[in-house]
Amino acid sequence: MEPCRARKRAAAAALSVGPAAVGLGLGAHMVAGGAAPPVTVVLALTVMVSLLAAAAGRVQLPPWAVGIGSGALQQVLHLLFTALAGPNAPLLPSTGHVHAHGVPSSGSVSAPGGSALAFDPHLLIVAHMAAALLTVLVALAANRLAERWAAQRSPAMASPSAA
Repeated sequence: MEPCRARKRAAAAALSVGPAAVGLGLGAHMVAGGAAPPVTVVLALTVMVSLLAAAAGRVQLPPWAVGIGSGALQQVLHLLFTALAGPNAPLLPSTGHVHAHGVPSSGSVSAPGGSALAFDPHLLIVAHMAAALLTVLVALAANRLAERWAAQRSPAMASPSAA
């Protein structure tokens, strides 16, 4: 019975936490003036984070460990977004995006729509912290829903064997 619950918990974590963490991290990064890496890179990161969430979902972790893991994940996502976007990005220098982690000469970065976004490191920290906290809430909600669903299905499966 327990392996079935662990599988459901891992599936719920992978389906909800992976895309939520990457989406919230990317949103936090862009709100603070950072550039987005190419869509293919974001999709690849989503798949990798989903696999990590599925592996973590098989283990019953206390909420504080989920919070620390979420914060560490946001740090890694920030570093990856920084490394994978921008004309001087070390890993994908030809993406053509402007990344605002250096101090720009005019104090702003041109967004794809033509508007100017000012880079604020304090906003970046707060946005990534908010993304980490929201990711924890998504992870805990997905875990509760998976356990509730497994509990509802367990009596239905037990009744035919008892008869």
